[in-house]
Amino acid sequence: MALIKSLYWEQEDREELVYKFPFNNISLGSVLTVNESQEALFFKSGVLCDVFGAGRHTLSSANLPVLNKLVNLASGGDTTFTAEVWFVSKLEKRNMFWGTGGLRVIDPYFQIPIKISARGQYGVRVSDSALFLKKLIGTLSFVTTELIEEQFRIDVVETVKVSISKFMKENNVNINELGVSYKELSKTVAKDLQAVYDEYGVELLNFNVENIGFDENDKGYQTVMEGVAEQAKLNKLGVSYAQQKQFDIAQTAAGNEGAGNFMGIGMGLGMGNAVGQMVANTMQAMPQAPQMSSYYVAKNGQTTGPFTIEIIQGMIKQGEVSATTYVYKVGGQAWVLAIDDAEVSRLLSLMTPPPPPPPVM
Repeated sequence: MALIKSLYWEQEDREELVYKFPFNNISLGSVLTVNESQEALFFKSGVLCDVFGAGRHTLSSANLPVLNKLVNLASGGDTTFTAEVWFVSKLEKRNMFWGTGGLRVIDPYFQIPIKISARGQYGVRVSDSALFLKKLIGTLSFVTTELIEEQFRIDVVETVKVSISKFMKENNVNINELGVSYKELSKTVAKDLQAVYDEYGVELLNFNVENIGFDENDKGYQTVMEGVAEQAKLNKLGVSYAQQKQFDIAQTAAGNEGAGNFMGIGMGLGMGNAVGQMVANTMQAMPQAPQMSSYYVAKNGQTTGPFTIEIIQGMIKQGEVSATTYVYKVGGQAWVLAIDDAEVSRLLSLMTPPPPPPPVM
């Protein structure tokens, strides 16, 4: 077997990250040529031995100290030994693309899971060749630039899944606002992804999120968009979506007949006092919903509502309720003019200015 006297990597493609020298029968006195932006690493039986930077190196026991300890190299002559020689490019590799679909994130405002897709670009540069190769050689049965890129894409997708949900929750951003948050979102994902790439000895470059899409047929997406539309309407009345939902809960609770019936049902089914007492204790421990007046409002001969008194205030402000509007208070006896209801009349007097004084003659 011919001895190898010259070791080098003529890197024709700047996009290549690694190159394994095809021969492993090497002799002392051989010349190792490492180009700029490259490093050469010697492995023996899967163990990293020695690393060489850019330059022209004549191999000897002196500049192969770790390998020398492993195989006890002679001090001169054509002493042969076997080792794997890997070259790593430290050039920047840009224009790498990532994309994923079918991700599920939770909208932090409505607490509903939504299906999304996302895509973007990024770049990498090997910052620690030894860590880079040790990590990959331990992970992959053989190493090519294509396999490395695929591993990177897997890491990107897994990180994006977690980072988007975290970004939305920490910044209280709903899906309707993500489109104007790509820059901030990209910074969040990049920070999280760099922590992953640090384990590979890789520097992440110019990571960005270019687009996030939604499945309009996804029920979660449809529900959230309905909620966004409802919130827009409530905003005009000066009421938050959360306040309206609290009112809905209070209305539902008011329609129930209370813990006594739960106890009766439990006992009637032969479940005994334990179940009835447990339910009663639970009901007593629950915070009581605030007692809020609510009204139905007559509009064009139709009944609308019920609305909280806060919403009624907004409707007065918008001119939708006046002194001559008929209202019906939940729990009341009959429809009355708004001016004849004590609470609504008070709001009218606060929000409706008195008639102007007569003109000066």
